Order: sequence, then structure tokens, then C-alpha cells
Amino acid sequence: MNANAKIFIALKFIQDTFTRKITSYKKDEDRPVISIYFNIGINLHIRYNDHEEYSYQIMFSQDKYDRIRYDNFDDHWSISTKPHHVHKRGKKEATESKMTGQPECDMPLLIEVLRIYLLHE
Repeated sequence: MNANAKIFIALKFIQDTFTRKITSYKKDEDRPVISIYFNIGINLHIRYNDHEEYSYQIMFSQDKYDRIRYDNFDDHWSISTKPHHVHKRGKKEATESKMTGQPECDMPLLIEVLRIYLLHE
């Protein structure tokens, strides 16, 4: 599946779950990247490419490391799920991740994380 197809699958999952929480979204015209803006100030950036790389980044503010990022862009982390990893909120280091870069599997997991913040902040 190409990167643009993955973007649209991911967007549909997020829209179907958080319709009332989304204020807007923007698809990058040149790259398979989408930014979703939520009504409490949280932003979600989803990126895929045609080399099986991905990232899902939840931005809480512009403060350094005030984000959660799942990705497989680098593989220098010594973890069992390498190259898949997560940078937890407030941390630079990476830990194991259940994400795989497949939106059908990853979006339900990402939605559970988003629910914690969208429903409780």
C-alpha cells in the first residue's frame, strides 16, 4: 500500500472517532503528511513514505519534548521492537512500541492514547 493510501486510512480512523474534537486538518500537497488540529490545542501529525517509514506525533505545546512520537525513522535505539519505537512525553529516549506503520493496526492504538488526552485535558 502506498503512503498516500495510508494517510487517508489513518485520517478516516481519526475523523470517525473524534469528529467533534477536530477543529481542522491539513494534508500536505507535496508529501504524504497530514496535520490534525484538536479543539483543546493538541495537534497530531501523521507521516508515511513509500519506504515503509512512518511517524505519528502528538504535539501538546511548542516546549521541547512536549510530545509523544511513534516512528521507525531511526534504528539506533537498543530495544526489542527496533526500529519501531516511541518517544514518550517529556523524554528524548525511545522505548518499545506496538506500532508497525500499518494504519489499520496502528490507528486503534493511537486512538486509545489520544482518548486519554482529548477526554481528560
